[in-house]
Amino acid sequence: MTELTCPFCFPDKNDIIFQNSLWYARWDAFPATPGHLLVIPFRHCPDIFSTTPEEQAALPEMLFSTRALLEERFTPAGYNIVINTGAAADQRVMHCHVHLIPRYNEESKNPPGGIRGFVMERP
Repeated sequence: MTELTCPFCFPDKNDIIFQNSLWYARWDAFPATPGHLLVIPFRHCPDIFSTTPEEQAALPEMLFSTRALLEERFTPAGYNIVINTGAAADQRVMHCHVHLIPRYNEESKNPPGGIRGFVMERP
């Protein structure tokens, strides 16, 4: 995948729901739950380990700001913050992105066991 073919490299301004100087947030095209969003660096880099120190420092602001937006709109009971790194970890788009997934008490498939249940459960 190159920057020219990457679906995250040239976001439509209408898709950006929040941004800072290095990252932007957009709704996930295939949400796991209502409000599932992605936090993505503007710069093309394949994974979280390829981000710069400046990008790493700017990520928490994005997570806290987008969480505030989700709290207002969806009032979830909890969150999963997921970063898949590499094909073996189920990363499908090879441009770094962070999933912020709201979780709700009324979910019928709320797996027990914390992240192990979330990651191990496959459709």
